[in-house]
Amino acid sequence: MSDAPTEPSSSPAGPASAASFGSVAAKGSAINTIQWFVNKAITALAMLLLARFLVPEDYGVANQALAITQFLVIFFPLTMGDVLISHPREFESLMPTARRLALLIGVGTCLMILLGIPLFVRIYDTYPPRWLAGLIAIASLRPILDALLMVPLARMRIELQYRRIALIDGAIQFVATLTSLLLGLLGTRSASLVAPQVFGTGLRAWWYRRFTPSAGSSRFSWSVARMLMRAYLPAASAQYLHNVLVMLEVLVLGYIAGDYETGLFAFAFQVAAQANTVVAYQLGVVLQPIFGHLREDPVRQVAGFLRVQRVLGLVCVPISMAQALLAEPLFRIAFPAKYLPAVPIFQVISLAQAFYFATGPSMSCLRSQRRFTTFLIWQGTQFAVSFPLYWVGARWSGALGVSLASAGVWASSAPLVVWLCARVAPGRHAAAVAMVFIKPWLIATPVFLAAYLGVQWLAGFGKVGDLVSLLTLGPLSALVAIGISRFFDNEMRVLSDRVIAMMRAKWILRRG
Repeated sequence: MSDAPTEPSSSPAGPASAASFGSVAAKGSAINTIQWFVNKAITALAMLLLARFLVPEDYGVANQALAITQFLVIFFPLTMGDVLISHPREFESLMPTARRLALLIGVGTCLMILLGIPLFVRIYDTYPPRWLAGLIAIASLRPILDALLMVPLARMRIELQYRRIALIDGAIQFVATLTSLLLGLLGTRSASLVAPQVFGTGLRAWWYRRFTPSAGSSRFSWSVARMLMRAYLPAASAQYLHNVLVMLEVLVLGYIAGDYETGLFAFAFQVAAQANTVVAYQLGVVLQPIFGHLREDPVRQVAGFLRVQRVLGLVCVPISMAQALLAEPLFRIAFPAKYLPAVPIFQVISLAQAFYFATGPSMSCLRSQRRFTTFLIWQGTQFAVSFPLYWVGARWSGALGVSLASAGVWASSAPLVVWLCARVAPGRHAAAVAMVFIKPWLIATPVFLAAYLGVQWLAGFGKVGDLVSLLTLGPLSALVAIGISRFFDNEMRVLSDRVIAMMRAKWILRRG
């Protein structure tokens, strides 16, 4: 059975038809990623302050509420935008019906979450019931806001308006971070981690709708609705499984081990996942519409996809290893002693990010290929494997056991999905896919073994040594590993030469 639905005819010419894949992807990713890194730096500072007002249990309750909400969002409204983006030539004719469907889905999902609150409060009976119920109720508004956001975001993505996306998202993330910090200072505990996310989504929907007024007919078409739903149902089901997989550790851990262990895991994940998640997610946002425009040329699409994954691996693996290397000095200097038990959990999650980086571009590639059924089968298989492993891990060693199980799952799943994306083009891609994951480790491991000895030696000098490790040894190790990789990968060499040339040009202009 084909994964692609039957398309209605429409006008030609997508907005990126004349654009170079490499230049558009690089520029769009850079704009989005720079914005996110700036905001994540601000978020990191806010996290340092929040950690002094909150305890691990607060993180546990907040993330449990978010996990339960995500579990109940069976049909994610924003996935309708992925279906629209996979039909770039028919966007305008499909958009009015897609918008109406997304809003119906969002309202229905909100009601279902509210109705499910009593059941989940009873299941997770070791959590404070009023806090858990209230946070779930707040988070239940998000599907409606996502539905309002769907069309304007899809339009801006398909038109490759990444600069505007970066500016809007950056401003809103900054406001949400300040709101979170303010609520934490006012003593709202877990609410300071949940309410700002919902507020930010609402502000984002309002702002996007202002900048992208709806165009075209507002008529609802049943024939278009049936066509969209044929694509949407497997896509939404796959997205649902992915969303649940992302929060499955928290769902299992919260039921078995309670809010303290859940809070340790959630805090460690929140700190560890910042950098690589930003890079992978933002690159996925940029690449999906570009992959969509290359759908009729699978050889070029797959070649570009594998180039992206190779470069991403050569950057993300050193970042992940640097995070694991610096875990102990980071937690000793930056966070109160009550969070020190999260150090080994943070290290395992950081190393797992060295595989998770591939999932954002891979999901974008599958969606652009309209292989929503393949996406669903991949995520369904991963869920079937993950659930018993997480259960055993939680029983065995709480948050650390779940972290180890999760790392094992993603280390197996990431290469599989990259291969699934590549197999649409003729040729044998297994070796190329294997090198996406093997080469970065071969390059980075010797560098970080030497850096590990240095960090252990510096630890003997107390906080001064820890600070030196954080500011010099860790970052330099990542930069050295990334620098060495340019001699072993042509794409990495071309990209780094471009970055160096841009920096030199800016330096010359400033001096002139």
